[in-house]
Amino acid sequence: MSRLAYLGLLFVVVLSGLGIGWTISSSPQIAAGRASAATPSDDSLRPILQARYDAMKAAMATHDGHAMSSILAPDFTSVDVSGQSETGAQMIAEVDGLKHDASKVSTTTLMAISVEANRAIVQQRYDMKTAEIGDDGARHSIELIARSTDTWIKSGDTWLLERTLTDELSSFKDGDLVAHR
Repeated sequence: MSRLAYLGLLFVVVLSGLGIGWTISSSPQIAAGRASAATPSDDSLRPILQARYDAMKAAMATHDGHAMSSILAPDFTSVDVSGQSETGAQMIAEVDGLKHDASKVSTTTLMAISVEANRAIVQQRYDMKTAEIGDDGARHSIELIARSTDTWIKSGDTWLLERTLTDELSSFKDGDLVAHR
């Protein structure tokens, strides 16, 4: 995988909470990230936050900057495994520059959610698989696995992603570990 392609994949992983799995919600209030005035339990917040992750994935796939920014808190920060930070505007500009990858399949698993007042901390695991054609013309399987900590804040009735911190990132080529950070 070329360094540029790897960085592009890494960027999407780090910035979106990283790819986030698809779950369709039949509730417009859940899809919009709205919850009742009461502080939800960890389990009751799970479908609301999953829907927010799904909305971000859809917005990123269509390069819809307005939709992406509606999910991010105004002071959103993404911090990668090396400690480098990006703002929401920087993230959106980078996503807009990425090419569509028709072979990409990704899932996000919300491992743990802790809630305190209007703040939720989500431990999540992202797994993305794709394929690329190498210089030798052979098809290679690529997999990225990231473990991240995301901070969501409740603004009015809407949950906004304030920060994503990539705690761990592993990349594989044809099943062999290429990098781990």
